[in-house]
Amino acid sequence: MTTPMPHRTDPISSPFERWFKCPETWKLALLAGFVIQLFLILFVTAIGLRQLSMTTDNLKTVVDVHMRKQNLTKTMILTARERTLIMFMLTRIDDPFERDTLFLRFREKGAEFAAAHLQLLELPLNERERVLIDLHRQRIAFAQPIQEEVIDLISADFTQDGVELALKQAIPAQNSVMVQLSRLDEEVRRVAVEASERAYEAHRLARFWMYALSGIALLVGLVVAAAVLFYSTHVSRDRERLATQDTLTGLPNRMLLRDRLEQALARARRRGTLVGVMFIDLDRFKRVNDTLGHASGDELICEVGRRLRAIARDEDTVARLGGDEFVVVANDARGVGQILHIVEKVRATLAVPYRIGERELFCSSSIGISVFPNDGSDCSSLLKNADTAMYHAKGSGRDRFQLYDAGMNAMAEERLQLETDLHYALERGEFVLHYQPQIDLARGRVCAVEALIRWNHPQKGVLAPASFLEMLEETGQILDVGRALLLAACRQTAQWHAAGFKDIDVAVNLSGKEFWHGSLISSISEALKLSGLPAQFLQIELTEGIFMKDIDNAVARIQALKALGVNVAVDDFGTGYSSLAHLKRFPVDVLKIDRYFINELPTAAVNEALVASILALSDGLHLAAVAEGVENMQQLARLRRLGCRIVQGYLVSKPVAAEQLTALLRRDWHEALGGTLA
Repeated sequence: MTTPMPHRTDPISSPFERWFKCPETWKLALLAGFVIQLFLILFVTAIGLRQLSMTTDNLKTVVDVHMRKQNLTKTMILTARERTLIMFMLTRIDDPFERDTLFLRFREKGAEFAAAHLQLLELPLNERERVLIDLHRQRIAFAQPIQEEVIDLISADFTQDGVELALKQAIPAQNSVMVQLSRLDEEVRRVAVEASERAYEAHRLARFWMYALSGIALLVGLVVAAAVLFYSTHVSRDRERLATQDTLTGLPNRMLLRDRLEQALARARRRGTLVGVMFIDLDRFKRVNDTLGHASGDELICEVGRRLRAIARDEDTVARLGGDEFVVVANDARGVGQILHIVEKVRATLAVPYRIGERELFCSSSIGISVFPNDGSDCSSLLKNADTAMYHAKGSGRDRFQLYDAGMNAMAEERLQLETDLHYALERGEFVLHYQPQIDLARGRVCAVEALIRWNHPQKGVLAPASFLEMLEETGQILDVGRALLLAACRQTAQWHAAGFKDIDVAVNLSGKEFWHGSLISSISEALKLSGLPAQFLQIELTEGIFMKDIDNAVARIQALKALGVNVAVDDFGTGYSSLAHLKRFPVDVLKIDRYFINELPTAAVNEALVASILALSDGLHLAAVAEGVENMQQLARLRRLGCRIVQGYLVSKPVAAEQLTALLRRDWHEALGGTLA
């Protein structure tokens, strides 16, 4: 079963959705994510290194300063206590040798105390510590002389006096020193604890930021990883969609069509049903592109796709192969009649007028149909045969459908061979010009000839343009062929002038591809120069549809042609797109009345009125008028009565080779056509 495909040009798509689906946006977002993650990693590393440095400094301060301060205060307390104990022991020992030992220890402890005190002063101290040290120094200054006096008394064997002095003054003074030392020790401990707490707090804060930033970096990494995964999935889906869907219409493309057609054939084999393959080509779609531009052509293609989807059954497949070619696969059909019913629905739907911009367009279709299993047993053969049938329908007049017939392959092969032969026709000199004269009824002479291309095929003989001109356009060979034949027409006309027919003009048709090509002016200028034909004897014929592709540029190109001195004619006037306002802008010289108006001129009053209007318009704009397709005397008589001066058609002559035209140039056409313009 076919699921309707989303339409790429759906106007409901919001700006955010368009931004969200933009590959460039995704690339920028992912790049930004990676950059942010990189900066976060660098930031986390920088913060970590900074906090590590701070923690190291804090620990160094705690170890090198506060721990040393505590150790020094402890040393001072211990030495002060030992000195107090030594003094007390000196009051109890009578042995002179033991006293000498105690005296020595007393001096040593004093030296240790002094050294610790000096080291403490060299370390960083706060205000409270300095105050306590100053108080301690004052207590030492008071206690130290008393201690020295006690030592001196005991050393002089005034033991009793020394004991009394020690007990009454030295020891209490030393106790006062101990009190100050205890306060200093408490302050040092407090400062050390605060420093330790600050170091711990800094470490805790650093750890918090490390964890937080690492978490953010991890989160960003996860977001980026998720975005990469989502984007890769999105890109994969887009690639799959682009590989299987037409980018303009959203319909299945050739690859997906083959897959679904194979599935349909497998089901049909199991169930014993038919599968219809409809190859659809829009008629004259190239004219829409050339006239209105590719944007309008794309809009028309999208509308055709929407219409085909709307009428297709759920089990059918609608696909676009490219350009203006579509395929509809009708699945599980019980008979050919059911397939033809779908074909008629398709034709009727596509024939409804289209609204493209401000214009209403009509676009018919040519449809080729192949049926499984009658016309093929695999995808390739069914598509090929449906395509062949479509070309047969288009060649039979367009706006119709054609069931495949085995004989069509021979015709398709013949066309392919014709395209191959056409590729070498120019270099082999197989293209020739035939000339159809235009008669000036007032003078009774040939006033101009229209140069018409023919292909002198080595096997098929002389072929008319209808059998190969479209192929020349498609392959682009029309440019080289057109340049060669333009030069040939100018040279032939110059030869007629040299032979005495000095007032003969030559009209050369240009295709749209030739007119819009950049080499147009240089090609015509070169042909005139090489042939020696004066520019005023060359007439360039253009159809109205060519002008409408780009009116402003068309006017500029026609003015450039006029600047060369050549004349410009509007071919098939009255059947194209131009309005009187446009005609006023185009600096043309000749209007060629289309054979459609001439054909029923004797019997259709409307045609006579239209021809009279065109002739009046030509007179009013001071343009020459040429009636094409004059085939009988009744038409000629009406044209004479309406005031038409120049005629062209089979009544005068079919297009003939240059060597056959000389007799027509010499003929008196007053006599041949029975009278002059009244």
